[in-house]
Amino acid sequence: MKKQLFVFFVFMVALNVFSQADTDLGFLPKVVLSKKINEVSKWVNSIEQRTIFYDEEIQFSHNLLDISSIYSLKISQNKSLNFGYILRFRESETIHRTFQHYNFLETYNALKVGHRFVLEQFYQKEKQTKFRTRYRVSLEKPLNGEKIDVKEFYLKLGNEYLYAFAEKDLEIRLTPYLGYQVSAKDKVEFGIDYRVGNFLNNATENNLWFRATWYISLQ
Repeated sequence: MKKQLFVFFVFMVALNVFSQADTDLGFLPKVVLSKKINEVSKWVNSIEQRTIFYDEEIQFSHNLLDISSIYSLKISQNKSLNFGYILRFRESETIHRTFQHYNFLETYNALKVGHRFVLEQFYQKEKQTKFRTRYRVSLEKPLNGEKIDVKEFYLKLGNEYLYAFAEKDLEIRLTPYLGYQVSAKDKVEFGIDYRVGNFLNNATENNLWFRATWYISLQ
């Protein structure tokens, strides 16, 4: 029943966004590989591709490719620091991004609440360096029992706020996902990534991405 409610929720969000003007629709497949270095640190690498299905008209076009690498340092039982780099290829542009994350996790019985605070820096040839800050809160809950076991589903809901200093504007993201723990070393998540841009400038842009992510642990 919970899975059916999740699918219905995703469908209603997609229908609402697609009916609005200035809406992009696309697909975001992603693969994340992580490797434990020692008891307090790990190395996380990912590759993500973006394909547009709809932008004023039906189409099928490659939009960008992100390759990222992150060093994650655990500073306490439920807190960590991440330092990362993303190389983005978008049409004829190459964008370099560095970022710093502070994460902490709270647990309430079967519910996990995660918080992430981010600083980002964007570098492009012959362009001024840009800065952005982000905050994300996420909720994760197994559909059965008190914890996520192998061969079981779980729900994850995220809400994120991104502020770009150069544009002096805000982007809001809502990300409902359905996850499945395939094995002790890998899991998959499917859902949508709904983004509302130009929020403060009253020139709202809607982006709806169908996301599929495969997490693989090499430890």
